[in-house]
Amino acid sequence: MKCMFRNNLMKKTLLAAGALLLAVLFALFFLGSNSPLGPAIGSDNAIYLTMGTALKNGYAPYTQVFDHKGPLLFFLEMLAQLFTGGYSTTGVFVLETLFIWGSLVCIGAAARRMNAASLPAQMIFLTVIAPVIDGGNYCEGYSNLLTLLGALLLMRVFDRDELVKEAKAYFLPSLLYGALLMISFLIRANNMLPMAGMLLGAALLLLAKKHFAQLGVCAAGFLAGCAAAALPVALWLLAQGALGEAVYGAFVHNMMYAETDGGSRVGMLLHDRYGWRAMFMAALACAGGMAYAIKKRRPVVALMMIFGAAAGGFAAFISHKFYSHYLMLGAPLCALGTAMLFASIRGMKRSVLCAAALVLCAACAVQLVHFGIIENNERRQAHEVYTTLEKQTQELLAHVPMEERDELLAYRTEPKWYVAARAMPYLRFYFLQEILAQADPAVMDEIVKTLESDPPKWLVIYYNREFGPPYDARVAEIFETDYEFVDARGEYQLLRRKEEKHD
Repeated sequence: MKCMFRNNLMKKTLLAAGALLLAVLFALFFLGSNSPLGPAIGSDNAIYLTMGTALKNGYAPYTQVFDHKGPLLFFLEMLAQLFTGGYSTTGVFVLETLFIWGSLVCIGAAARRMNAASLPAQMIFLTVIAPVIDGGNYCEGYSNLLTLLGALLLMRVFDRDELVKEAKAYFLPSLLYGALLMISFLIRANNMLPMAGMLLGAALLLLAKKHFAQLGVCAAGFLAGCAAAALPVALWLLAQGALGEAVYGAFVHNMMYAETDGGSRVGMLLHDRYGWRAMFMAALACAGGMAYAIKKRRPVVALMMIFGAAAGGFAAFISHKFYSHYLMLGAPLCALGTAMLFASIRGMKRSVLCAAALVLCAACAVQLVHFGIIENNERRQAHEVYTTLEKQTQELLAHVPMEERDELLAYRTEPKWYVAARAMPYLRFYFLQEILAQADPAVMDEIVKTLESDPPKWLVIYYNREFGPPYDARVAEIFETDYEFVDARGEYQLLRRKEEKHD
């Protein structure tokens, strides 16, 4: 018995070590925004680096540093900076790598539970996220681990020949699932949709079988789990005086932003690689779920996979922006669908199964190398651009006395300017202000009010470049009337408030 335990532990340790090696190799070349090979920084990543550094330095979320993401993304980004001097790409890289490793371990555990090989499903997961990860450090990547943990929980409860009849046995798994879904929701609301879809599939089966007692216990456990996960976050936000602004930022403004100008949903679905990738991931998840359900005579698995895949695809089309990283939400179920396909053909000859697994893994490896070369070239070019920006930024900042740098407003700059400057936000709306104001004009009203009542002594702005939307007329007038030119580097201009305006 002890020998079996040791062998099993050794096998799990080796598989976890293999998954870690895969995660590190993938991270080095695909998490280019923070890669130790030379970070490209990236726009959203720069926003989050600033956010995490600001919270580490004592800023309050939403009220002093704003973004329309959930409060737990603020917390994760702060965690990455906690033991550093701030603006640490290494801290974020380590955090992201751990989340990818956790996702691969979960995929492996799910595959082994179904008596399927782990590696093909893990390779599919990496291959489908590789072309859409866009440098990394996106909230979707963090939520993928939660989706996979939730899928494992549901499989333990529902992927069996006979459902447990004792109603109270459903409470603890439902509580844990509710907590996982709420955590994903609090990273970004859209991210919980695949988990919500899977849960709906399981609930429909219980309803169809008239297992009302089990369904009631599941609902109670789920709500308790949601409350248990949400309560400490709400208390943290209350302590920061930011609960109301968190509701506005994470949900109200987020929905407004999703409806600002963008492309056609139908056009993107049918006539663009964005839609084709979304359909491929959903199709693989559904095909795997149906094949496995037929093989094992467990319709609940098909329902969970179909509803989960549909919800994951829907999440990618809520916003009109269609940023490629939205597609990552479909990757977990795509990987599980691959494992289910292999589990459903397990009765075939071992040599055929091995050949199919090897061919799939080899095809994925070729694709990953191809995507990796492209990504690495883009990272190197972006890193060179950022290095130039860093030099230009420091040359501009040399004009600003150290004791006055907290009186400097970066307005409508690229978010990576903050990283280059190691600066803290003067306004809570610290990036692409007119873009945020497109979603809610009240944002610009607040900015104008601040510029009139508490104007900064120094400004860094873009110049000699067209914008859409253009500078707000009120802001442009304040800049032209109250500030004077000091110096310019690259696309940035440094302005100082006129002396007569100081009195």
